[in-house]
Parts: sequence; C-alpha cells; structure tokens
Amino acid sequence: MIFKCSENSRRALFPYDVENRLIVLIINMIHIIGVIIIQIGILFPPYLIKYYILYIIFIFISYILLNNRCFMTVLSNYIGNRNYNSLCIKMNDAKTILYIYLVIGIFFYFYPEYSIYNNLIKLIK
Repeated sequence: MIFKCSENSRRALFPYDVENRLIVLIINMIHIIGVIIIQIGILFPPYLIKYYILYIIFIFISYILLNNRCFMTVLSNYIGNRNYNSLCIKMNDAKTILYIYLVIGIFFYFYPEYSIYNNLIKLIK
C-alpha cells in the first residue's frame, strides 16, 4: 500500500503528460513545502504558531470553497490541463489530521509554555 501510494503521489506531483510542465512542477514543489509546513508547524516557536493556525484555517476554507479539493491541486490541474489527485488517503481522514494539528496549534498558542519548541529549548539548555 505504501509503495502504491507513494507511486501515485510521485506521478501526480511530478507528471510528464501535462501542459506547462515547468510551471506545474514549481506549483507542486510549493505544494510539497506546504505539506511539510503542516506536518512540522507544531514545532514552530510560539510567535509563529499564529501564522500556522491561519494557514490551516485557510486550507479548511479552501476545502469548503473547492468541494474538498486542495487549492494547490486545483491550480496545478488547471495550469497542466489534467486532473491529478496526489492524496492517497480519504479526504475525511486528511481533514481529521488537519483538525488535530489545528487543535494542537491553538493549544500551543494559548499555552506557549507547553509548546514543543519551548520544551525542546529547555531540554537543550
């Protein structure tokens, strides 16, 4: 399953059969960076957590406006004139994971003394 999922994502994020391939690849690289930020954002310092929260809220709003499609995927598909979907899990599962990250981010925003960043800094010192 992991191999199948990673192969699907690789094909969707780095396609050969699209128009404007260079632009599509740039958009998809930014998409990958955005996904990485979602995953590591809870490690950000407390002063950056508010931007992380806004980013996740923006993603949720885009899901609502674009009928459960990622805005980066929609943009890439539009520019490339193809219909690819790099998500290997169900949208409901992706939203649940995003919601968990949002709750954790909000918690760290209001209680920065419990943030992973501050606890790592304390541990290092």
